Amino acid sequence: MKRYIKNTLAALSIVALASSCGDFGDLNVDPEHSNSGNVNYQMVFTNAQHQSLGSDWDVWRDGLIYLSQWNQHIAAGGWWWSYGINSYSNGYAAAYWGSALGSGGRGVIRDIQTVIRKWKDDPANQQNYQIARIIRAYTFQRLTDLHGDIPYSEAGQPEEYAYPKYDKQEDIYKDLLKELDEAQANLGSGTASLGTQELFYNGDVAKLKKFANSLMLRVAMRLTKVDEATAKAYAAKAYANGVITTNADDCYLMHTGGVTTNDSSEPYAKILVHEDPGVAFINETFYNVLSSTNDPRIPLIMCVYPTDYMTKDVDPAKMDNSAPEKQKPMKGFYSMSASSDYSIKKYYPEEFTDEVLSDESSDKYYKKVYSQPNRSTYGDPTGPTFVCTAAQTNLLLAEAAYRGYISGDAKAFYEAGVRCAMKQFNTYPSANAKALCGKYLTDDAINAYLAANPFKEAEALKQINTQYWITCFCDEYESYANWRRSGYPELQEPCSKHTNFNTLGNWGPGIVRRMPYPSDEVQINTENYKEALQRLGLQTEDDFNDTRVWWDKK
Repeated sequence: MKRYIKNTLAALSIVALASSCGDFGDLNVDPEHSNSGNVNYQMVFTNAQHQSLGSDWDVWRDGLIYLSQWNQHIAAGGWWWSYGINSYSNGYAAAYWGSALGSGGRGVIRDIQTVIRKWKDDPANQQNYQIARIIRAYTFQRLTDLHGDIPYSEAGQPEEYAYPKYDKQEDIYKDLLKELDEAQANLGSGTASLGTQELFYNGDVAKLKKFANSLMLRVAMRLTKVDEATAKAYAAKAYANGVITTNADDCYLMHTGGVTTNDSSEPYAKILVHEDPGVAFINETFYNVLSSTNDPRIPLIMCVYPTDYMTKDVDPAKMDNSAPEKQKPMKGFYSMSASSDYSIKKYYPEEFTDEVLSDESSDKYYKKVYSQPNRSTYGDPTGPTFVCTAAQTNLLLAEAAYRGYISGDAKAFYEAGVRCAMKQFNTYPSANAKALCGKYLTDDAINAYLAANPFKEAEALKQINTQYWITCFCDEYESYANWRRSGYPELQEPCSKHTNFNTLGNWGPGIVRRMPYPSDEVQINTENYKEALQRLGLQTEDDFNDTRVWWDKK
């Protein structure tokens, strides 16, 4: 994978520059260097597909600093903690917006629009055109799920629309369903000419169709609170067309050979083990859900690192350090500084003594004894970024069946989702991960888990969406969206225990339900920005945390 990225970024720089020039015909075509006249548009697509998943830029800021804490997967044992209780940073909150809609090397929408425009009317590139539409839909769903109304129909086309309008999320969602349906219907068969430059399936059209239909199901199920008729119609259509139901069809990007000095590594792993090691700990809320059911995934999700808690770019995990009985979660939303007004010591003085908080020589030092994401799986820079999986899709099918949107047994879909979620760990390349799977995630262990925690019709929505939350660990954008839609699991208010919370001068209490627009939009795209705010009932974004995206109906 990484062999494409450097050359692609160089080519894209030329494309971006050329798009701002006048029409000088062949004078702009230099056969000796990359430019808009000779650029390999398949490489432009590859860069967009890769960057659509997020890079360390936005994953660090949006994905981990904000969302993983609000999702209560991660408790920050370092400088992130205040963002978990809603301290505001425009640069962090707008990070994915910048990657998706920006004009630099990570301008996903610009690049996708470039290849769509190039391939739309080219008979030789019809399959590639349909694939580009799928990646465009995937990226826009993530972006609109974060912010609500966004530039959509006019986005990524600076020559035509220097100041793109903000489309209503309802209109965006309807168009996403149309785009995915049309793209999958027109993909044809065989292998697309993109080949290995299509990073998920190497151009395998049958699998790409399942991916498109699984995204269609995901988009449809987001509408359960606001438009059940559309949700039902498109969930049924996606299921009938064929979706991802086995791990063999999982959509992911494997970062084989990835290194943490560029974008070639798995972005969550890059932050966890290289950019900011020893800061992200397993949140007590997450751990308690897993431990209360004796979940066999615990050793694959977390590990303690008593001697290597700050080691970068290596996997020092030992089998026994991943053992369930050794895991110790961290309480979320507190500072690890003993002198802070928000210090965890103030609230839990017996557990978090000065020795625990600051004595690095002590065996009780918190970085040595509290669980971090396992470096054999989620912390492996060469591992996979999961995009759309059989686990997720089966769980959405379970809910669709429960709601009567599709035929089938909700219990069977639910159990298939749990099995796929556990088997998914076999995708990680680390030998230690393979050994852990062989010990903890055997068929017998999975069967025992399902027997001990049977599907209950009366608790169906809670069970389904709690499992979705578990399997979406380190897919924090999707986890955040589905939690807001479903309400499960029931997460704690991040600020409820801080008696002096309001002194921080932040967004206010509660879990933020909509990311604000970038602050520079008021200067860059003034009229369209103001119109979007007015639709939310706002004059400024100062009170934004009480607003919701369209599909997140109370």
